[in-house]
Amino acid sequence: MKIDLSKIKGHKCRNIDIDYEENLDMIEANNNTYKLDGPIHVSGNITSNLEDVFLKLFIKGKLIVQCDRCLENFIYKFDISLEESLSSFDKNYFEDNLQDKLNLSKAIKESIMLSLPMKFVCSEECKGLYYHCENNQSHESCNCQHIDPRLEALKKLSH
Repeated sequence: MKIDLSKIKGHKCRNIDIDYEENLDMIEANNNTYKLDGPIHVSGNITSNLEDVFLKLFIKGKLIVQCDRCLENFIYKFDISLEESLSSFDKNYFEDNLQDKLNLSKAIKESIMLSLPMKFVCSEECKGLYYHCENNQSHESCNCQHIDPRLEALKKLSH
């Protein structure tokens, strides 16, 4: 979404209310591409005083991600609060380097990227995979007859 700030810039206590859905297919972060599960809901406002313009947004959405423990896909919900002065924004957020045309979509994407955890875990109870058969420990037990090679010598003592 692109917003024209010329109507509020330089005026005291003027604002633009924001409430819309941003439709993105995917987000790239941490060298991965994440698919979105539905639109991103964005609400908040942009307020000016005589010197600067302030952005206050609430960003909610869902990503389809893979658990780093068990490798199963799950829905990761995010709920981000973004409060910033537009004077601190990178010039890339503005169209054609004009300080009056804000590309809100770029700010939203970056906020989501910066809020994501380094590792995704489907639940605190997730036990991950068995290292030798790669079955999910949370759903099934391991019936492998695998013995830790460090304990192999103990097998000779039982005979």
